[in-house]
Amino acid sequence: MAATTHNDAFPAMETVLVLHSLAPLSLLDDLRSTFRTVKYHPIQTRDGSISPTQPTAEDYATADAIFAFAVPDELQSPAQTPRLKLFQVCSSGYSQVEQHSFYKAAKEAGGAGIAWTNCAGIQTTTIAEHVIGTVIMLLHKIHFLYWAQRAEQRWVSPREIGGFNIQDVGSLKVGVIGYGHIGREVARLFHAFGSTVYALTRDGAPTPEKGYTLPGTGDPSGSLPTKYYATSPYSSILSFFSACDVVVNVLPDTPRTHRTISTDEFKAMKGNAIYVNIGRGRTTDQEVLVEALRAKKEEGEAEDATGTLRIGAASLDVTDPEPLPSSHPLYTLPTVILTPHVSGLSKDYWRRALNVLKLNAEKLGRGVEAVNVWSGAQEGVMGQ
Repeated sequence: MAATTHNDAFPAMETVLVLHSLAPLSLLDDLRSTFRTVKYHPIQTRDGSISPTQPTAEDYATADAIFAFAVPDELQSPAQTPRLKLFQVCSSGYSQVEQHSFYKAAKEAGGAGIAWTNCAGIQTTTIAEHVIGTVIMLLHKIHFLYWAQRAEQRWVSPREIGGFNIQDVGSLKVGVIGYGHIGREVARLFHAFGSTVYALTRDGAPTPEKGYTLPGTGDPSGSLPTKYYATSPYSSILSFFSACDVVVNVLPDTPRTHRTISTDEFKAMKGNAIYVNIGRGRTTDQEVLVEALRAKKEEGEAEDATGTLRIGAASLDVTDPEPLPSSHPLYTLPTVILTPHVSGLSKDYWRRALNVLKLNAEKLGRGVEAVNVWSGAQEGVMGQ
């Protein structure tokens, strides 16, 4: 599929090869103001279906930009893409690209003139709303009430949900791990409710927001957190966990973040704290999380006691592995809201993703650095 119209202000970007399915297809028309030729071969789809028309060697050889979730297996060397200037990953995560031999070969060749960019920033509103929505459900026991209504068709007594025991969102101390696009929007929404916001970052200091940002979202200057905690010394991390009523994990999946939240971190949390993971499942030691969720308060122990390997509840949009096996205890724990990695499925997702693609094509066409560029594996244990 190709277009003949083109905005000549951007002559450096003539052809884009779209390898992920789009909906609606009318979105392709939006690309024609930036690219002379738009080729659509959706070999990558969310439902696993395969396009009847596969891209050819010529398609790869003539592409100035590629829009995809991952590198196609048939690409092994930058020699196959001599005109490629932009590889736009259509997700915020990009570990699936860094592991590919084509990416490694390009890096070994000094970059091969390719800008590698992701779509961080386009899901901020949807995911942040998911976080605050599920936290409110847990505070109000709505998940339990809904289960009783649907599964048992019965009227729940106030005593079953603790009576007068609902904590207002505005009284919460909410800690965000990974203060990037999503973390900042989470902070903004909780702050609007009156919550106290803490942030755990590498340096423990406010920084300006970087990369692609949806208008009116986030925390541009990093001023919303009442307190920043650094990731060094380690005691600072544990102090962060013990201070929070809600901990929101927005960490990416990297070798350094693998199971970085484990026994010591869950022990540091309050016994009634809520743990939210909308980052990646592998960042959490899931067996320890289950143990902490199953633990019961000892007689005479304060509800919010720390050091007990006991937490109150969890909202998990990501797990390890995905999909989670049907026999896993997280499905049946009464204090868990479990969703199948769907918090970012915004109706506007693909329109926003293509906006990033167009913006980057236009910037590179003017000789300006693209947004959301990455140069290597994400660093740091606890985010920005």
